[in-house]
Amino acid sequence: MGTSDSPFDELARALESALAARRARLDERIRRVELALITYRRAVETGLAREFAKEHGLAAPAAASPSAERAAELLLLCVKELPELEIRPTETSASEAKSPPSRASSMEPSPSVPPEGLPDSQRAYPHLQQRAEHGRIVIIGALSGRDKASALPTALSQHAEWIDTERDGAHAVGNLPQRIRQGRVGAVIILDRVVQHKHTDAVMSAAREADVPLAFAGQGGRASLLRALEQMELALGRK
Repeated sequence: MGTSDSPFDELARALESALAARRARLDERIRRVELALITYRRAVETGLAREFAKEHGLAAPAAASPSAERAAELLLLCVKELPELEIRPTETSASEAKSPPSRASSMEPSPSVPPEGLPDSQRAYPHLQQRAEHGRIVIIGALSGRDKASALPTALSQHAEWIDTERDGAHAVGNLPQRIRQGRVGAVIILDRVVQHKHTDAVMSAAREADVPLAFAGQGGRASLLRALEQMELALGRK
């Protein structure tokens, strides 16, 4: 008989790999919430320190960026994007649909105008822009019918590379994991609600190994893409 592994060993490895991929996605969601929470705490502490310094005639620390209000909004959005809180259309009653929006929902930014009030075309992401000079910002998911031209801020759209897993299937990702490890990719955004795990597991693994910014953007709407960009910008700013 040959020395090939037992079918049971092959099955065990496949199960281990599948579970590891699911855990990696959970770790990424938790990391996003933790980062948003740390950013909120720092913003609030900075505000308290500036107020105390002003009251006692002391030199005040620099203002926080983002502000405490914006940091709170980002934290709320990260929590609201947890899949356990996703509200499906069949679960929404007619009375809920007619009720006025809560304060929490009113804090969610409009897809066309970010919370800061700046149009997309005027928004800047200095850390991401610096990375984009040496590698593309790759967006992965089902992309058919999407308006890619206006999906990202002007400062970053010219550096974007869109990979359509719906059209190209298993061959869509190609050598992307290798390019990531070689430092030829600036950042990765995965449309995690419109892509299969088998298309992105290797990409996620490579991004973690190479310390390449990685974020998820749901179904790829403009608001979700902007949140993903902001989360990566915040993460890069803390390094």
